[in-house]
Amino acid sequence: MSDWPVYSRKQWIKAVNLSALLGYLAVIGVPSILNANPGGVIGGAFLGIPFALLCCWAVVAPILKRMMQKEISWISAACWGAAIASILAALSIAIGRYSGYRQSINPDFNSRVGGDGYVRSIDGILTPYGWQVLAQNTLLFIATGALIAVVVKWLVGKPAAKNGEQ
Repeated sequence: MSDWPVYSRKQWIKAVNLSALLGYLAVIGVPSILNANPGGVIGGAFLGIPFALLCCWAVVAPILKRMMQKEISWISAACWGAAIASILAALSIAIGRYSGYRQSINPDFNSRVGGDGYVRSIDGILTPYGWQVLAQNTLLFIATGALIAVVVKWLVGKPAAKNGEQ
C-alpha cells in the first residue's frame, strides 16, 4: 500500500455516477427549468441519464481511477473537472463538425440554421456567429465541469484510508 491516502472502490464508483447525474442535471435540467419546461428534465431522462452514465464510465472513470490513488485537493478537482469537460467537449465538437462537413458535401442537403436573429450554420458549416456561440457554450460547459468536480469531491468525502475503510 502506498503512503498516500487512497479512495475506496466504493468512493470511485460513487464519484463516477455522481459526475454523470450532476452532468445530466447541469446540461439538461437547468436549461429545461430556465426555459420554463420542467417536463424536459423528466422526458430527457430516459435517454439522457443512460448516455451521461455511458460517457462518464467510458471517459471519466479511467481518469478518476488514476486520480483517486492519492488525495485530491479542491484546486486539483476543479482543474481535472475542467480538463475532463474539455475532452468531452472536444469529442462532441469533432463529431458535430464532421457531421457538418458531411452535410456540406451532400448536393441534396440544404439548410440554414439560425438563432437570436443570426444565421449559425449554412449547409452544415458554421458561420462566424456559429463559431462564437459554440465557443461560448464550450467555455460554459468546461466551467460547469469544474464546478461538478468540486461538488463530487465534497460529496465523496475524505479518502477511505483516512476514514479507516478499505
